[in-house]
Amino acid sequence: MVIVVGTSHTIQIADPELKQFLESLCREFNVHAVAEEMSEEALAEKDCAASIPMQVASALQMPHRFCDPNRVERAKLAIRQVNEIRAQAWLSNSTLSESEIAERVMESYAKRERYWLEQLRSLNVWPVLFICGADHVASFCNLLKQNSIAAQVAAEDWASKINNGAGPH
Repeated sequence: MVIVVGTSHTIQIADPELKQFLESLCREFNVHAVAEEMSEEALAEKDCAASIPMQVASALQMPHRFCDPNRVERAKLAIRQVNEIRAQAWLSNSTLSESEIAERVMESYAKRERYWLEQLRSLNVWPVLFICGADHVASFCNLLKQNSIAAQVAAEDWASKINNGAGPH
């Protein structure tokens, strides 16, 4: 089983309230590993030594896995961000509608999510807690289910009380 928590990447790297929430999920679901949509490269770019999920795994003495591809891997897999898609269209003098841009973003999301699935399979420790951007929760859970892996959403878009007055939901 994969327990999925959606949140923002800002919270994922710096919110101590998220740590408490993730630790409680680990106990509640008897989690044996923690994985996340993050790469070492992305953490370094944010000048961060350890993400909150990484800290949770360390504190609970369980395996941790970064599941997001780095820049080199993204290039090999032709995974692009929305800004890259817009820039490429502009540079090639192509006019893309918002729906075409959204379609290309979703194609890139699907490639990334398949990469995460392969990372979880290679980790092969279950149940696993997986933290990702809130935009990916529904589609990643669908991918897991299509691959006969049970998924439980613990939070579609977790935000701390500190950030916006709302607690976990």
